Amino acid sequence: MQTTVLLYLTIHKTSSLFLLLRYLGSILSEDNTIDNEVQNRIKQASAAFGRLRRRVFQNKNLHLRTKVCVYQAICITTLLYSCEAWVTYSRHIRALEQFHIRCLQRILRMTWRHRVPHSEVLSKTNCRSIEATITQHQLRWLGHVVRMPSNRLPRRVLYGQLHHGRRSAGGQKKRYKDQLKTALKTCKIRPEALEDVAAD
Repeated sequence: MQTTVLLYLTIHKTSSLFLLLRYLGSILSEDNTIDNEVQNRIKQASAAFGRLRRRVFQNKNLHLRTKVCVYQAICITTLLYSCEAWVTYSRHIRALEQFHIRCLQRILRMTWRHRVPHSEVLSKTNCRSIEATITQHQLRWLGHVVRMPSNRLPRRVLYGQLHHGRRSAGGQKKRYKDQLKTALKTCKIRPEALEDVAAD
């Protein structure tokens, strides 16, 4: 019995001669970066925030906790869609954090003139930073993959090694495994203890 799989793809040509592939709501670029994806996520989350701004975030009859819950459920979910597979650089985190703080300031009715530190904005709204949220999502996905049977494709890719080829000399592009190692180090999880931690 044969199975037919249909893929709905949208391909865009950019001025930089790189092809952009839109698949399941995410933008995949030919140069394997998430620059376009991050900008698209910010655009989508900004549109979601704008639609709810008057009825929710500027509504004086709603409690702050309710506003923040709506923001996290809709705007943050839109902003970080598919972040489990992202390989982030500081420029991506910086752009996402700026959007995040700006939205929280608007919910709190603050402006830059108030000179309130970002840490205090996060504390007042009981929110995590974007970097911490991405790390949490990626570790959750990593634990899910580690618990998969050994014949599942995501697990095979995670533990797989290339038999041929080598990395070029000079500065290297950050790999997904490098991203995960950084997340594990941030949470003080030893790689050799990963499977035991994931089993819990």
